[in-house]
Amino acid sequence: MTAAHATHTRRHVGWSFLFLGTASLLTVPCHQAHAGLNSGPEFSALQAIYTSTDGANWIDSTGWGSGDACSWHGITCDQDSTPGDNTSHVTQISLYYNNLNGPLPELTGLIGLEAFFVDNNLLTGSIPALTGLIGLKNFDVHGNQLTGAIPVLAGLASLTDFNVDDNQLTGSIPALIGVPNLRDFTAPRNQLTGPIPDLTGLTGLQILDVNTNQLTGSIPSLTGLTSLSTFDVSYNRLTGSFPELTDLIAMQYFFANNNQLTGPIPAPTGLTDLALFAVDNNQLTGSIPALTGFANLYYFGASSNQLTGSIPVLSDLINMQFFDVHANQLTGTIPDLTGLDVLSAFYVGVNQLTGTVPPAPSSLMHATLCPNPLDTTAQASIDPAWNAATGFAPWRENPFSNNNCDDLFSGGFDA
Repeated sequence: MTAAHATHTRRHVGWSFLFLGTASLLTVPCHQAHAGLNSGPEFSALQAIYTSTDGANWIDSTGWGSGDACSWHGITCDQDSTPGDNTSHVTQISLYYNNLNGPLPELTGLIGLEAFFVDNNLLTGSIPALTGLIGLKNFDVHGNQLTGAIPVLAGLASLTDFNVDDNQLTGSIPALIGVPNLRDFTAPRNQLTGPIPDLTGLTGLQILDVNTNQLTGSIPSLTGLTSLSTFDVSYNRLTGSFPELTDLIAMQYFFANNNQLTGPIPAPTGLTDLALFAVDNNQLTGSIPALTGFANLYYFGASSNQLTGSIPVLSDLINMQFFDVHANQLTGTIPDLTGLDVLSAFYVGVNQLTGTVPPAPSSLMHATLCPNPLDTTAQASIDPAWNAATGFAPWRENPFSNNNCDDLFSGGFDA
């Protein structure tokens, strides 16, 4: 068995006797005993996997087809102390990146299964029913060519991680409230439809990623999800307004961009660990909320909406690298950028910003300032950095030569 699967090897229970004599201490050598798996429903279920997924052409099929199934490549069993009684149960199947090709057979016979890893293969057909696998904790079939619906998950009380991303799955996301220990649900880049299910009570949920599907409806309530750190519903067809975010005290990565969401951006009050916030390409209105107290925030994207008001104070965003609010209806001045020492991209064009341009951070590499009705009076100490970042010299000649940045507005095309 390779080093990569060393942690999946069987545990053996040994025994030894210590004999005290009148003149010497005799230690009897330790004998290993294992229960093994040589026949029965679980043995047959493993054979079905081999047959159905073209086992003869797997990258590694060491041991498969004969002898103790617990010694086969990728199989982990539990053990007991009774030698040779064929009572072991399969607890883990790890056959990822192994050229499995074809449909998965039924898995319900694997009554002791806790982990199933067959990601990054060439699997086709549907995901088999998981009902009855009450000990299942980890299920990963991502990176295959699976079709059909995600099976019912309700009742899988032990399930913590469920990963089906990068397949061709259709239908709706099943109910999740019957999976109380769910920690990671990832199903991006499929063809799923329908709404995001109710998340009430999933207090241990850390990752919900369903990006790049065809989901509709609104974002469900996120109240009580205090462990949620990654929330990605981007590139769907979601409508409605945002729910409150104040309970998301562990949130780090929030993606809701490229939908049809309306209403204001909710105040991310209390989300002190927030690192990325992306709500671009929606139909959001109202103002950008205050961004004070977010020292970990490095990405803020709210471009291509219908936002109004001014750009808030940015001085607390000491780790900000990417800031994009272009293509809105923002007014007021560009705020002071002092202290944003790692800012590399700053996009505020296609708004209605006025006033003079502040000094650019020395880290700035990419920027758009125009079109905006900004004061284009030359500033010898400030303009060179903006010229370099925008790629135009002077910067006001963006998007075309001899432009004064505000020509779009003075020509009668005010947004």
